[in-house]
Amino acid sequence: MSAPPAVPLADAVPFPTRPAVWGLPWEPRRRRAGVLNLKSCELRHPLAAELVSAAARRLSAADLMYYPYQQNLVAALSDHHGHEQSGILLTAGSDSAVGLVVDALAAGGGSLILHEPTFESWRYYAALRAVPVVSCAALEAGASRLELTGLHRTMADHPPAVVVVTNPASPSGLSLSPEEMAETAERARRAGHLLVVDECYGAFTGITHIPLVASSPHLLVLRSYSKTFGLAGARIASVFGSPALVSYLSRFRPDSTVSSTALALLHTLLDDVDRFAEVWRDVRAIRSEFVREILAAHPGWSALDPGGNFVTFRTGDRALPQRMARHLDSHDVRIRPLDDVPGLEGCLRVSLADVPTMRKVVALMNDPEAVR
Repeated sequence: MSAPPAVPLADAVPFPTRPAVWGLPWEPRRRRAGVLNLKSCELRHPLAAELVSAAARRLSAADLMYYPYQQNLVAALSDHHGHEQSGILLTAGSDSAVGLVVDALAAGGGSLILHEPTFESWRYYAALRAVPVVSCAALEAGASRLELTGLHRTMADHPPAVVVVTNPASPSGLSLSPEEMAETAERARRAGHLLVVDECYGAFTGITHIPLVASSPHLLVLRSYSKTFGLAGARIASVFGSPALVSYLSRFRPDSTVSSTALALLHTLLDDVDRFAEVWRDVRAIRSEFVREILAAHPGWSALDPGGNFVTFRTGDRALPQRMARHLDSHDVRIRPLDDVPGLEGCLRVSLADVPTMRKVVALMNDPEAVR
């Protein structure tokens, strides 16, 4: 007996849904047993693991049983980042912050101007809310520095919009200088735009735009603690802006999605910020050694600097990233080929782990079979 024909999911829901949403790509995260994930840029460092484990052991029953109160952590973040408490908003990770910005500031007739390539979540949430997107290329094919001319031109010609810049950029790892960012913020102000700067990888490069916020009421800065404090599983990030803008964003209730557990973990880890600074320095040292060993075996490649807790390599061969990814996957290591990302054709990205792990990755990547 043959199986009945499959019913489209939209038809299986007994209530009207939005057809465009069904067309968006989605699948849950799936853990592959025994596979080393060097694709997602999680913080993989033994000292970070030690510090997070110690913080987890200090959790109390109240951190699991009762509703969260954010005031103590916000006060600690105010001291840590040097920004007033009324201008800090916590979200359940940076993706939640992206959705919040799109909902609160771009939806309902607004638009996004994206300095691309950038985090895919900006386009995803824009599509989910039917927000128009204007793309401005940040990177020409083969380039080793970010370009702002096209973004500045678009900002000057476009009606007020939410402008998004990632610095250091993802997935390239390239960065813009403080002077370039200050100029971009001023151009956004003159054109009536709201500038959003995502500095997810800032701790690894010493980059922060939070001091700009005090003089720029049209600026928002997103800061994730997933990479910098090893809290990808806890899902917590901050939005920094003027008190008035943060007060407006607070009406969308992102506080209700941040758990007491995440608050307690981050609050405890802020006491260890000096030791995390050691981690960030060591990540940079691991990166330098990894780059040196890979480029010695692949002299035609280059590494895009300064990077975060990852390295993006230009290989000069558009087909090679997929071959390298398949080779590493056959040895239970995942990386990210970037051959389909405009401006990063022929590139691949490898996030970093501890020294012994990266030595194994070097051996795999330098195996002649990897590039055949």
